Amino acid sequence: MKKNVPDSPLGKLYNEHIDFIIAHNVEGLLNQYAPDCVLISSMTPDKQPLYVRGHKELEEFFRSRIFTLKDLTTDIAFWAELPNGLMMVEAIEFEGMDGSKGACRFYDNWVLDENGKIKIHFAGVVQYADGSIA
Repeated sequence: MKKNVPDSPLGKLYNEHIDFIIAHNVEGLLNQYAPDCVLISSMTPDKQPLYVRGHKELEEFFRSRIFTLKDLTTDIAFWAELPNGLMMVEAIEFEGMDGSKGACRFYDNWVLDENGKIKIHFAGVVQYADGSIA
């Protein structure tokens, strides 16, 4: 379930993005990204940046990290967009494939290329499931 997503072209892209994650549809997700994309994530145990470049690395990232989720609910807490970019903060509730449940605050920032594909994606945790702040 997704809450508070604006009815806009970027809102549609976001809704599709979350639907692809829930469905574990890697092809759908990869199609949203430019071939030479870069994703920079703070979702690492050592809290050091993780750089994911191109579709091959992005597919591995989705399969090993994101597709460990069985269910996901997002509630947009902050949303700002331009025609070629998006900044958001989400309250997320999730259930892992192992049955574990949790909640966190997350941010996503997208810079789109001239074709509307995600060229740069900043993704990370603002507040972890244990309540600690990033």
